Amino acid sequence: MNNLFFLSEFLGTAILILLGNGVNYSVNATKMFANQSGKWIVIALGWALGVLLGIIISNGIIENAPSHLNPAVSIFFGIIFQNSELLALIPFQFLGAIFAQVILNSINWSHIKETKAEIIAACHHTSPAFKKSYISNFFYEFIGTTVLLAAIFLLNKTFSTMKPVIIALIVLSLGLSLGSSTGYAVNPARDFGPRLVYFLFANLVLKRRKEFAAIKNWQEIFGFSYSLNPIIAPSLAGLILGLIIYAL
Repeated sequence: MNNLFFLSEFLGTAILILLGNGVNYSVNATKMFANQSGKWIVIALGWALGVLLGIIISNGIIENAPSHLNPAVSIFFGIIFQNSELLALIPFQFLGAIFAQVILNSINWSHIKETKAEIIAACHHTSPAFKKSYISNFFYEFIGTTVLLAAIFLLNKTFSTMKPVIIALIVLSLGLSLGSSTGYAVNPARDFGPRLVYFLFANLVLKRRKEFAAIKNWQEIFGFSYSLNPIIAPSLAGLILGLIIYAL
């Protein structure tokens, strides 16, 4: 596989996180001008446009780049096309997400210093409205990812040049309809990469603040209470739907 494919996934995912979590900062950080009513539509639009630009940049690096930007998508198409090389894109998706979140934290440092820990967390990773609604939370992510993957698969058969725009509109639709209960990760890299950055920032950079001092263990950030759901549910959606389509 051409090394530029890996670079395209890295930079595409980085743009996705930069613009997606960038809008989270804009509507959540205490002194941001966008921190007003109507936040969710801004978040949904921001993530949709982040997906659009991520795909455009990824595609612009090398012709016929996969531009998955999402491990669930790579798993899905890896199964359908029986191409294990697509799984090699996944580490670069996570690295792109981590890279972008570090940039965001650096340029938003003044806002981080004046914003509560729980709001800073929301600028990194998803969190459900009801943390103990395990089944409901799982199926929100599973169904949302399944809809996304099915739509992308069908788009490959019908559209070409308009595909990035249509995928962005699908992400917007998911955010407005299925997204407000869990924050609609529908992408393991989108959630885990920035979540890891949050854990490291809280422990290494912000530990002197009392509210961050309590974040001292992996269980609190990566525990089974919810944090694994944005990894497991989308990945299973890619695996199961991929196997079903491959078997047809």
